[in-house]
Amino acid sequence: MKKLILAGLLATMMSSAPVLAAATATPAQTAAATAQIQKEAADVMQVAVQGANAMRDIQFARLALFHGEPASAKKLTDDAATLLKDDSADWKKFVKTDAKAKMIDDQYVIINATVALSEDYIATPAKESAIKSANEKMAKGDQKGAMDTLRLAGIGVMENQYLMPLNQTRKAVAQAQKLLADGKYYEANLVLKGAEDGIVVDSEMFAASN
Repeated sequence: MKKLILAGLLATMMSSAPVLAAATATPAQTAAATAQIQKEAADVMQVAVQGANAMRDIQFARLALFHGEPASAKKLTDDAATLLKDDSADWKKFVKTDAKAKMIDDQYVIINATVALSEDYIATPAKESAIKSANEKMAKGDQKGAMDTLRLAGIGVMENQYLMPLNQTRKAVAQAQKLLADGKYYEANLVLKGAEDGIVVDSEMFAASN
């Protein structure tokens, strides 16, 4: 699958960003809107990085247990707990509320996203030009315009968002910390695996226009 944009949350950030200023906006209004988009982008990336790093530590902790290094597993699990407890990232502002799969009383935080061209994509000069135009619009924060450009050119797009259930992951990591402290390494590995398996992939297909 040919990638248009990889990782980062660029697609997610753009979808939540305000619409571009109208043509009648003053330079000051345009500058203010741009500054707001940039701030939101920085906030989204902070949340994404913390969530992704916490999940990375969970994965490495399991690997450390597999290799018989419980001390390393404990440190990595503690690091994950610290990242997940840090509310400076303001998780609630970037919780996805319309995920297709949810658990009761949880918050799904987007920690990664990909946008890719459809599997049946065949390059043509017209489609390559459309992709270039879509990338330019995406860079300006106009995700809708970018998607419309691709669809009208007959290019289907698939968006995948990787959602971490914040409450469940926090509980799993805390439980793993206790199990590791008690020397119950096998049980801790299972709990950490459960945290990994809790990631939900929310996919949406933007079909090509006929």
